[in-house]
Amino acid sequence: MKRFLALFVVLGAVLLAAPGVIGYQVETYYQGLIAQFNKGGLEVTSQEYRRDWFGAEGRTSFLVKLPVGPDRSETETFRFTLLSQIDHGPLTAAGLGLAKIQSEISAEGEAILPKDYQADINTLIDIGGRGVTRIKLPATDIEAGDNRPAIHFEGMEGEMRFDASFEAVTANFTLPVLTFSDASQQLLEIAGVSLNTRSSKGVSGLMLGGGEFTIEKIGIKDSDSGTHVELAQLGIDAQSSAEADSVSAFVRYRVEKVQVDDQVYGPALLKVGFGNLPAAVLLKIQRSVEEINAQQLSDEKKGMALLSVLMGNASGLLKGNPVITVDSLSVQTPDGLIEGQLSLQAVDLEWKEITNAPVVLSKLIGDASLRMPEKMLRMLLQQKVQADLMKQFEQRRLVDPESEMPTAEQLFAMSSNVVEQQLVVLLGQEFLTKEGDAIFTNAKLADGLLNVNGKTIPLPMSPQ
Repeated sequence: MKRFLALFVVLGAVLLAAPGVIGYQVETYYQGLIAQFNKGGLEVTSQEYRRDWFGAEGRTSFLVKLPVGPDRSETETFRFTLLSQIDHGPLTAAGLGLAKIQSEISAEGEAILPKDYQADINTLIDIGGRGVTRIKLPATDIEAGDNRPAIHFEGMEGEMRFDASFEAVTANFTLPVLTFSDASQQLLEIAGVSLNTRSSKGVSGLMLGGGEFTIEKIGIKDSDSGTHVELAQLGIDAQSSAEADSVSAFVRYRVEKVQVDDQVYGPALLKVGFGNLPAAVLLKIQRSVEEINAQQLSDEKKGMALLSVLMGNASGLLKGNPVITVDSLSVQTPDGLIEGQLSLQAVDLEWKEITNAPVVLSKLIGDASLRMPEKMLRMLLQQKVQADLMKQFEQRRLVDPESEMPTAEQLFAMSSNVVEQQLVVLLGQEFLTKEGDAIFTNAKLADGLLNVNGKTIPLPMSPQ
């Protein structure tokens, strides 16, 4: 009897002591979650974590700088705070586990969602350290306010699962319908949004995987011009993988229909692939990008920083003989079908040779083809020629302020004449060929020789 009593005393002591011990582990996981936000581009401005025996409270403030203005060169600061109530295990309100975390988001001291809005944002961490964050935002309607349209929101829900070290993550979210309307009409409708992603860290240290983002419909109405734009069945899917020390990836964009008033385009498909990318170099780039995202830079500064990272790692990327492909390009237009493909690979090219055009061309292997409606090609060429002619007239006017600028009709006539002459030459030399109402061309590059539709075009020679 005394042994049983002693056993119960020991078990009771363990149960009482366990939450305190577990509390130290839970704080580590909480800090890991915050680190993921920081890597995603949110700047942590302050952080408090108060740990008690059976629970804890976390308060972390973030700063986001959003680009604004026509050229996106300026930024607008947005601050928000993540408030978390944490129950320590091994016994939580949700059952057996390390912890249950219930979170709320507030901005500038006020809740983003109304007080009576029952948003459910919970994170559960099991005994093994694996976790799941579930988000459920119920449907609601928000009346129009000053300079803000009425909002109809049919809810959103999803979850993110992660392992103890955040090296394996899956997520899925769905949003049925979101609309913005003014007093007279619907301005924006987004319907059928779905996101599914999966990623894990391989032996290279890179987070690789894939995912898919789809939207059934986007409808936009410009209240000033009356223009209506509708996009149907949009999708983006991507996949990356590693074999030995080489990484390959692809991203595919698709849309079933794009309608602008009475003009209908689609379906359209674009698939871009990358291959032979050294994993070690990509890992350095990934870490640099995470550091850049955490700095909250403007679009211009971020672009310059990313360019600097790529330039600094270009030599390493070239050592893998990288290849880029456009495996699928297909766009249905009112004038006909546009189709194309591209493959381009650098072989034994060194970064120090990049400014030597003849050497670069001799170390590239390429194959490209393009077919498009003749009417569309003429339109594109005419737009380019008109822009070039306008530059010439503007430069002449700088020299002679009294010189006349052409009218729109004169500019159209001149550009039409130039385009016709260009097409006659290109078709006559068979650099372009006609196939019914379409224009086709195919180009191959190898051993420093460019072949277009079976005809060789001289390229700059390498210095002896």
